Amino acid sequence: MIQSFTVSSSGFLELPEEMKGLGFNRALISVPKYKDFLDVQTNLTDQVFKDYNPTVSPVYTWIDVEQPIGYDQEAPKRWNYTVFLYYLKLVEVKEPEEKVSVVLELMEYWFDARLSWNPSHFHNTTTFYTRQDNVWSPTLTAFGVNDIMDFRDQDNRMVCVDNTGFLWNYISVRVSANCQMDVSRFPFDTQICQIQFCLPIFYRVQVEVLSEIYEGIMDEKIFKTMGNSEWKLINLTNRVEVLKYNDNMGNMDLAIFEITIRRNPLYYIYMIVFPSFVINFVSIVGVFLNGADKMSRLNVGLTNIMTMTFILGVMADKIPRTGNIPLLGIYIIINLVIMLIAIAIVTAITELRRWATPRLKLKRTALRTQIETFLGPPLEYTCAIILELMTCANFMVMIGFWFDDGS
Repeated sequence: MIQSFTVSSSGFLELPEEMKGLGFNRALISVPKYKDFLDVQTNLTDQVFKDYNPTVSPVYTWIDVEQPIGYDQEAPKRWNYTVFLYYLKLVEVKEPEEKVSVVLELMEYWFDARLSWNPSHFHNTTTFYTRQDNVWSPTLTAFGVNDIMDFRDQDNRMVCVDNTGFLWNYISVRVSANCQMDVSRFPFDTQICQIQFCLPIFYRVQVEVLSEIYEGIMDEKIFKTMGNSEWKLINLTNRVEVLKYNDNMGNMDLAIFEITIRRNPLYYIYMIVFPSFVINFVSIVGVFLNGADKMSRLNVGLTNIMTMTFILGVMADKIPRTGNIPLLGIYIIINLVIMLIAIAIVTAITELRRWATPRLKLKRTALRTQIETFLGPPLEYTCAIILELMTCANFMVMIGFWFDDGS
């Protein structure tokens, strides 16, 4: 069915009644002004793109790349390219691979003097939008990354052009970057990772790369949403560094966005630290249990050792293979050593009694009687208390790191 429209006496388009209830809140659309805008925009774009070649870069190349920056006073300043971070979302952190993945919402800005015009000649039109294929655009490259994925529709990329030749567009990418992990304080660790961008094909004397961060994302409410359930984003900074080589020919500007993330240790506290403490505490009681035979005590101790070894194996799969022993690993190893000491003490006490009791009974004295009594349950109780205190001290030190971490 063909829908008919009517134009009012004032020059406005009148919407039919059936269309007014379909989300069209305005009953009148200004047809003449919109038509004038389209005509002006058509004339503007025809004029701007008349002799424009989108396959050729506007970067100034009449320059000796072996000379220092700014050596030619008559040449224009370096061509500027800006990477503007609009939003960041931490996706995952893979510690064994030392890799961090983030989703970045970026704007990129650059100048192309060929796309400038005088607004007064085109009804004060200062901007227009066009397909990115119609203009030359730089190829932004993530430097030193494992993987990058562009979420934009390749056929519908848009760019905005203003009358000064200033252009900008929007990029949504997922970047997986290498990040050297320091797990010495695991699971209370804080990691610093960098995402770097560059324009590698251009010489540094020709192009200057800049980086900016949208101030709105630094708001506390927005900032909290940029981490995930395991990692909290605690800082975000940007800067530009120069990657230098000895010959100066390969030097390039790197736009760097640096994130500082802190791990949420609650999972490891509830699933490893506290259970390990309970297992060790109860196992020591079982090892020194009065009335149990030697093999039963040893079985309790060996079961505990197997449990601690299994926990160490699980933790080893979570962290990279570095030369540092993580804090959680030290905690488990200390519990393991405590249990080994407990087994050694039980074995030694049994042998000590077997050797000392006949000799103490050869000559009865008050001191020998007290020693013989002490070699019984009191010695086991004393050793058990000392080992339990060591276990509690190890646990409290671990929890102390948690509170010191500010979690």
